[in-house]
Amino acid sequence: MSHDSQPPSPVNAIDMENHYILIVDDDDVTRCALAAFLQDAGYNTVEAGDFDQVKLALREHCFAAVLMDLVFADHDYGGFDIIHYMRALCPASAMIIVTSNPTTDTAIAALRINVSDYLTKPVRRAELLTTVEKIVAPLKKKTSTCLDGLSIREREVLYLLYKGLSYMEMAKVLACSVSTAKTYGRRVYRKLGVGTRAEAVYEAIHQGLVNN
Repeated sequence: MSHDSQPPSPVNAIDMENHYILIVDDDDVTRCALAAFLQDAGYNTVEAGDFDQVKLALREHCFAAVLMDLVFADHDYGGFDIIHYMRALCPASAMIIVTSNPTTDTAIAALRINVSDYLTKPVRRAELLTTVEKIVAPLKKKTSTCLDGLSIREREVLYLLYKGLSYMEMAKVLACSVSTAKTYGRRVYRKLGVGTRAEAVYEAIHQGLVNN
């Protein structure tokens, strides 16, 4: 399974209300420690040690937040590659970089792609919980106002509308027919109460469904 392929479609709707947190780190000790901190605080966690495990996790959830390592030993990808992949499928997921080798270059790169926070290992429990709660608290409000009414596939279509893809291009990304992609587009328009792509994109940004 190539890590540069199009993201698969998850089988379940985004599950912000249960506050699922994905922890992506190839170090077992670090990954387990981060999961234990969050579980003790009442969060549901899923762990992934590599890109393939991330793909499997995305078949079950779109995550409220993701703790992302930057370096994956013996692999030709890094944390930024996984972040770009995940954002194509779950643009609402907040990304938190957790690295043992902070550099100016990675900090700038993180700012450019609007990650939510940039933490340095070893992460203190209090620092981690404060960071995650700061991100999840607004999502609790968004869940009941912005995300209700749109299925996961409809949110995917909305994101692709925002990115400027044609319906033919959407059909390739979503592995469906052009007519099916158009049907989803009409549903998105109807649920958002709009009549054009520009209006749909405006509403998506205004309601916090995508980032401007």
